[in-house]
Amino acid sequence: MGSEKMIEVRIDMEEGEPLGATPNDKLVITKIQSGTIAEGKLRVGDQVKKVNDKDCKDANDFFRALRFAAPTARILVNRDEKKAEELEARVHIPEDRAKIIQRREGYVYEMATLNWVQNGPKLGLGIKHFQNRVLVSRVDPGSLAEKCLVLGDHLCDVDGVPVTDKDVARDLLVKNIQEKGKVTFVVERPDSIEAKQWAKNALAANILQPPSVQMAEDVRNIASAYRNALKTLKPPAKSAMSSAGGGSGKRVEIVEKTSTHEIGHDHEGKALRKVK
Repeated sequence: MGSEKMIEVRIDMEEGEPLGATPNDKLVITKIQSGTIAEGKLRVGDQVKKVNDKDCKDANDFFRALRFAAPTARILVNRDEKKAEELEARVHIPEDRAKIIQRREGYVYEMATLNWVQNGPKLGLGIKHFQNRVLVSRVDPGSLAEKCLVLGDHLCDVDGVPVTDKDVARDLLVKNIQEKGKVTFVVERPDSIEAKQWAKNALAANILQPPSVQMAEDVRNIASAYRNALKTLKPPAKSAMSSAGGGSGKRVEIVEKTSTHEIGHDHEGKALRKVK
């Protein structure tokens, strides 16, 4: 099992006291809040198996067991020391870059580093923007991108520069790889079922909306139908600007100079009768 091992973590707690550790749907700890009783005891990457000898199959089991765990919670976890060190380095986001994050419920945040390897695997990364977010839309198997990014990741910044447009993000990515041989991202990753569904819908959207421009769905549909109709338009068989039966092809000419003519009428000087 390599560096994996089962460890029992003992945490003293008062009744109703929050643990401060957040597990995902596989009971892997993804976040530990600073200043809580879990800090220094549990580690990011720990997979919870039991609490006070009670098996935990999901997050509901875990939190239910914690509710009755005081005065001491004995948490059995599967810990991979090497993986824990890597994950802790990834979730530690420098303060100046953490400021740009607008943290949302259902997401985890981490640093992703992409190192360029000469004559190595291809980059294999595709991105798109959707509602002011740059999303990872393609990650090729065996690529450099696969080592640090997953489909649906939101790239909050590129080497400290906030990005909301895929073209800006791409230019920064290429520039930093060329100059430094690596590039880093602050990544917002969907973790809850709702967040993953939002990312799935965003990636499936056919129309790539530019940042800050959002049209109503019916307007987008009308515009799309009009664009498609334009492609099928054909020139008329006979132009209205040519004369009839013209073997010579005599054409109508439009001139700017105009003439005016006075047209007389037989009611001049007479009062007209009103009619209903």
